[in-house]
Order: sequence, then structure tokens, then C-alpha cells
Amino acid sequence: MIELARDDPRYPPSLRGLATAPERIWIDGDPTALDATAVSIVGTRRMTGYGERVARELAMACAAGGVVVVSGFAQGIDSAAHRGALDGGGRTVAVLGESIATFVATLSGRRRALLPRVRASGALLSEFAAPFTPKPWTFAQRNATIAALGNVTVVVEAGDRSGALITAEDARRIGRRVLAVPGPLGSVASVGTNALIAQGLATALVSADQLLRAVGSCASRRQTGADPDPVLLALRDGPLGFDEIAVRSRVTRDVLRSRLATLLVRGSVVPLGDGRFRRTA
Repeated sequence: MIELARDDPRYPPSLRGLATAPERIWIDGDPTALDATAVSIVGTRRMTGYGERVARELAMACAAGGVVVVSGFAQGIDSAAHRGALDGGGRTVAVLGESIATFVATLSGRRRALLPRVRASGALLSEFAAPFTPKPWTFAQRNATIAALGNVTVVVEAGDRSGALITAEDARRIGRRVLAVPGPLGSVASVGTNALIAQGLATALVSADQLLRAVGSCASRRQTGADPDPVLLALRDGPLGFDEIAVRSRVTRDVLRSRLATLLVRGSVVPLGDGRFRRTA
């Protein structure tokens, strides 16, 4: 077990982007997995067969591409993602909403068999000292950590009140890209994911190749330290109207008019017939 304080040079840089980065974290496994290019895959505990297959296939594709899979080790989509990464020969990080000791002592069922595999090919991570037991608020707090560790966050299946939607919002808040898997119309398990896409809060994810391209692009920007244009960043997950762009980019309306004009001339943004604007790349 490794304990890292926030001022420790080994503390994961990705967590420092959080408004309230954990003061301390505990790691059981390989700490280098926390510094690698990663995808956060999250979703409902009440997954369908479709959701399980998609989570597993996406995680296996990440493993094949050398990308670490981050999730919360809950039943459902989280566990399917961990399992897919391990079955694909990759690494995975499980972020817990309780202390590691408490989690290990109480874990049961199918997830119990995953525990030694995660430790051997990745890590368990917690921001709670032993013997802390889970509380409703701790899972919301760990969702922010899950979002921060991934270069991209993917929501596979989520109901209208799923905690995965909180993770998606956390990811957006710190500038991570959010992708959501479209689900069948009328599926309770996909109400949340379909809403994210429909509201322009996430990009529809339709293939593993698309995910790996997104991860590569985001990882490259983070490594080079590029400062993305706030307007383009606001439009990263879909078209928006002028007022929505102003709110999300946090620039004044006058500055936004000037910036949009420049981006239109460059071809970085195109106007749509309904008054919204869309990125071209």
C-alpha cells in the first residue's frame, strides 16, 4: 500500500486539475498506471446485455491500444469495463468510494474474483483512510476523481438519475471530453446517455476506433500543454447557440462575436441553419 500526499512529486498530475484535489490518496497496486494515458468508462449498475458487451469491447480495445481503463469497481458497467481491460491484457484502475481495507474486506460475488487481477495489472485507489466506510456523498466525490484520471470519459449506459451522469458533468467541468454510447429508444438504461447526446453535452460514440482517436487527440494536447481556445472547447461536444457558447466559454458577448468571426474565417467553426455553431474538427 502506498500513501501519497498532494505535495508528493509522485502524486498523479491529472488529479491536480480538480478544484478540491484529494489531500491524500492510497494506492494498492502499480502506481504508474495512474500516470498513463487513460479512459474513464462508467455507467449504470443495472446494465443490459447490450451495455455489458459494449463496455467490454471498448475496454478491450483500450487494452489493445495501451490505454488504461479507469472505473469505479461497482456492479454493472464499471465491473464489465475492468473485466474487459484485464481480459484484453491491459491495465485498469479502480477508484473506490471507501477505504481500500473496507472495500477488500466486504467485497463479494463475481467482483471478488476481479480483485487480485486489478491489483496485479493496475491499481486500487482511494482518497479515504482506513477504516472509512462508504457514505452517499463519497461516491459522488470519487466520481470526480474517476473523471480527472481519464483523458476522455465514456458513459456506456445511464438511467435518468445515474451517478455516471455526475461523472460526465465532472469531466466537462475540468475540460475533459465526454462521449456517450447511444442506446435503443425507450431503454431505461440508456435514457441518460441519449439525453447527453441530444442536449449536446456528449459526443455520440459509435466505434472503438473513434474512442481511440479521441483519446490520442486529447492525450496529445495535454502532453504538449496546449491551451485550447475557450470557444472551441465549449463546442467540443456538439453544436451550440451564441448564448450557450458565451456561458460555457465564460467570455463576454463582444469578445465572443470577434472570436467567432475569426474562427468562421479560419473554417474552424461553421454556422448551422438553426442559429447554432459547430466545430469542423
